[in-house]
Amino acid sequence: MRIAEYCRGESEFLLLPIEHLSPEGSDADLAAFLRNECGWNDERIALVDNALALYWSRSKTLADKTRAWPRPRIRNIGIATDVAALRPYAQVLNTSTWSLYDCDLDTNAEFVAFLLALGDWMAVSGEVTQAPVLAAAWWIVADDDACAAFKTAAKTCQRPDGDSLRAIAKALPWLTDLRQRSLRPAADDEICREIPTSGVQVPKRHEAKPQRLVNVARDAARAALEAHREAWRDHDGRAKAGLFDWLAEAVPTVVVTGSDATVVWDPADATRTEALDNILTNADEVAIESIRADLLLIDQYSRRFTGALVDPDALPLCEGALAESGYAYMSPKRNVIAYNAVEPGIERLVGPPLPYERAMLGARVLHEWAHVADQAGWVQSRVDDAVMDELRGGLAAELDAAVLECSPRAAEAARADLDELASGRAVGEALADLLLTRLPDYRANLIARAFMSKAERETYVRHNIRSLRNEYKTPQLWRAVVRYLYEYQYLLPALSLTTIEDPLRFFTLSTGFAAEFIDEGVVTAARFDSITRALTRLLDVYRVDTEKIRLPASGQGH
Repeated sequence: MRIAEYCRGESEFLLLPIEHLSPEGSDADLAAFLRNECGWNDERIALVDNALALYWSRSKTLADKTRAWPRPRIRNIGIATDVAALRPYAQVLNTSTWSLYDCDLDTNAEFVAFLLALGDWMAVSGEVTQAPVLAAAWWIVADDDACAAFKTAAKTCQRPDGDSLRAIAKALPWLTDLRQRSLRPAADDEICREIPTSGVQVPKRHEAKPQRLVNVARDAARAALEAHREAWRDHDGRAKAGLFDWLAEAVPTVVVTGSDATVVWDPADATRTEALDNILTNADEVAIESIRADLLLIDQYSRRFTGALVDPDALPLCEGALAESGYAYMSPKRNVIAYNAVEPGIERLVGPPLPYERAMLGARVLHEWAHVADQAGWVQSRVDDAVMDELRGGLAAELDAAVLECSPRAAEAARADLDELASGRAVGEALADLLLTRLPDYRANLIARAFMSKAERETYVRHNIRSLRNEYKTPQLWRAVVRYLYEYQYLLPALSLTTIEDPLRFFTLSTGFAAEFIDEGVVTAARFDSITRALTRLLDVYRVDTEKIRLPASGQGH
């Protein structure tokens, strides 16, 4: 297994990677790795395989029969071997990973399959407490044996959110009695209320029960998060004092921000720590030590990057932050990385960082510096304008052909949005222009990749390749296709970011692209391939100006 080191690279966390999983379970290489290097027995491997197969078959049945159910897709399976080490409901590697606990693998396939489906709903909806109700259709198609197996596992469940799962088990008599237009229509004289976005209908006799389940799930979530905070609660002050002493002495090249991007520590006034002190009032010692490690990493990476510039003074000031979030970002007009100590979704003030969080932070810091170098013009085209126009025209022609080939239903759904996007131009030209707005990001990746470690490159890819289902409305089909076409480039050999051997399989399985776009007739597999090749030819014209930036030898990073 080529990335075994990456899979076991985080403390108390094992990653089963997408490329070694399928709707049938683990491939032979992953099974051998789990058996020989992780000490798993055949029974545990079979549980994962059976759970994945069950998740896929039941989710596909539900998605085929009702458009409300999320299409199944393969994600990494992350397994925390220490319950306290992983924050409950954490989204490891963005939304590309299902998070399980080691104790889950002592249950049964029915229980784990539902955890995967529930994880999908949490990722799609952004909701934790509503997810058990949104996923209610799972039980409409489950048989008595499935319900009994789930109840057995939930009864002794040791997960932090076990109370929520036990509440679901207790609710099965009425969950299995719900209605759904495509699966189990209500009778003509039956009064039902529909649960928004789920397609599930609640008969009047069960009217109050979904909210009660949501309330239990909310209480369970609060208790699980509070227990996690309590497990790491240690405020003797030594870590904070050590952080402040280090900031004053080392003066790292980083700005620390709080809410609304307000600066709470600035290297220009390194001994002034009152604002940062207020933010860290309830932070535990482990979290503060982690923040210090983050700031040290940012300082080291910033110095290493600027040290690789032939003329650092020629680097222009950042034109403006793309977003004041995302692990770290370039502070506008200053050329210094900003680190948000209270960034939503990351929760840096409690316990250890999420698995792969620091690797993503390193990749992000280098990417932000690379953007500024690209703004300086230090990634250049090796072809003249005429050739570039020809390449743009070839890409536009492929996109035009794709739109003409799409199914009548998809064409009708996208017509108004395409008309608005084109504004009188050829549709392919408009889509090509939209796609090429991401050229600065690609050029920045050409620079940053050379400074990244192997783990940072892999993390960057796995963080960015994900389902975009929630980011585009149904009429914006082609905007979504264009975005996927660009992000697919992360997987291809030209960027050399990953060791994944079959990029297309990884991409289609992990994003759901095949089911949502190819199977639905939006774009054919052959046309997607030809557009990709046209885009690759265009992107291949860019080279980093090594007279401006001394790239690490052979792109080995550090």
